[in-house]
Amino acid sequence: MTKQKILSFLKRFLIFNLFFWGLIGVSIPLMVGGPAEYRYFDSDWDDFNYVPEYNSSRWNILYDGHSHTKYSDGHLTPRQNLLWHIAMGFNAMALTDHNTFVGVEEIRQLARTEFNDSIKVLIGVEWTTDRCHLNLIFPPNATIAVCEAIIPSKSYIFTPTDVEIQQVIDSTHVLGGIVIVNHYLSTERITDNHPTRQQYLQWEVDYIESVNTDEYDGVSYQFCIDNGLGVIATTDMHEPEPVYGWTTLNAFEFTEEAIFNELKARRTDFIYDPAGSPYDVEHKRNKAYTISFPLIKFGQIFKGIYSSGYFATQLAVFLMYFYGAFILVEVFRFILPKIRNKTKRIKTEKSQ
Repeated sequence: MTKQKILSFLKRFLIFNLFFWGLIGVSIPLMVGGPAEYRYFDSDWDDFNYVPEYNSSRWNILYDGHSHTKYSDGHLTPRQNLLWHIAMGFNAMALTDHNTFVGVEEIRQLARTEFNDSIKVLIGVEWTTDRCHLNLIFPPNATIAVCEAIIPSKSYIFTPTDVEIQQVIDSTHVLGGIVIVNHYLSTERITDNHPTRQQYLQWEVDYIESVNTDEYDGVSYQFCIDNGLGVIATTDMHEPEPVYGWTTLNAFEFTEEAIFNELKARRTDFIYDPAGSPYDVEHKRNKAYTISFPLIKFGQIFKGIYSSGYFATQLAVFLMYFYGAFILVEVFRFILPKIRNKTKRIKTEKSQ
């Protein structure tokens, strides 16, 4: 192989890498924080309201303790988050954006000034790491700056030690707060060193989610019943959709304090509908999402690899596919001229 051919190969290899890694560099951010599939407007829920059947003489609060807004990886504004919750029958909720309290004051002020007779909002955050996801719910009179200070890292890929997890749980309790283990089943599937239910019990968490979106965790439910933990159902809402679970409470009065006190006392139950609620709301399609769709889907490949539990192996296989394709093309580039020359020579010999 001549020096010119080697340089030509290296040039193509460089261009391939720039294209390939540039594609990854664009697609992953689009997948994480790109345009939503739909455009949402405050008026979307004007004509829709659903309340599940439940024993209203026993329970007077339908609570959702896990939801997100545009301030983390959700698609709704705080106002739209409230409107969706009200439309789906909730009259209490906690905002639990990932590792941030940015939207908490905004959504609480909206609830207090514009929706005070409809819904109450508690202070919350989802402490999200690559080892555990915990919802921390704080008393209504808590200072957000103080609550924020107990989180050792805001990085999604932070790997806390047992001691650090215990410290966050203890610090939340010192502030009078509540600790809830989120979507135990899905976190366990993607995390090799996820704490066990028994560890969480020893660390004195208050709840382990029994329902998250449409997934019912019967093992966690029974574990909570057997060990005196609270039971809870959450929507984990990132974008508006049907609801499968509502947590039920019976508050002495319709205030943030009374609702929080019932939650802290673990006097809860929940409604679970495996078929999901109706959701007859049509949202306008987002053209930016349609244009970005191929890149978003490409980025979701990496999300699937990361969530598989076999990250290193599957990433290696994925890279083998792409670099293997490059090598295959290069082999053909090397072989085809030889085949053409041989074919041409044969034709020439036959014509003579």
